[in-house]
Amino acid sequence: MLDNFGAKLTQEMRVDIKNAGKSIFEVITLASIIEKEVRTEQDMKMVADIFNKRLEQGIALQSDATVNYVTGKGLVQPTAADIAVDNLYNTYKYRGLPPGPIANPGLKAIKAAIYPTPNQYYYFLTTAEGEVIYSQTYQEHLKNKSVYLNNK
Repeated sequence: MLDNFGAKLTQEMRVDIKNAGKSIFEVITLASIIEKEVRTEQDMKMVADIFNKRLEQGIALQSDATVNYVTGKGLVQPTAADIAVDNLYNTYKYRGLPPGPIANPGLKAIKAAIYPTPNQYYYFLTTAEGEVIYSQTYQEHLKNKSVYLNNK
């Protein structure tokens, strides 16, 4: 397994990770969250940029995937009780990356974490059907949650 990982993570990717001031562990941890949040390569790259901006600005990631990792529930929208769980993997409660990966990320998610697509968004949600809805502001995000999640 480690040999396969070593072959897939090219020397160029390793250099780009280092040049970005990140560790391989940080990239894999972020990629694992991306893997669980969205499905397509395009969305993975968009979400990677959103998460990077949030990390750089000290904004909590607020990843439903990390909450699901803690609770084991796999909900599209975790409950208020789920989000309140005191666990270092709960990125609603704790800022920054969790202590480690929450899943085994695929190569697309790893590449997205290394090579994100710059965008103007700070928020996103994934519908039960897998559609990703992006928002620039928290107010817009709350409106999208009401439209796309609360009525389902």
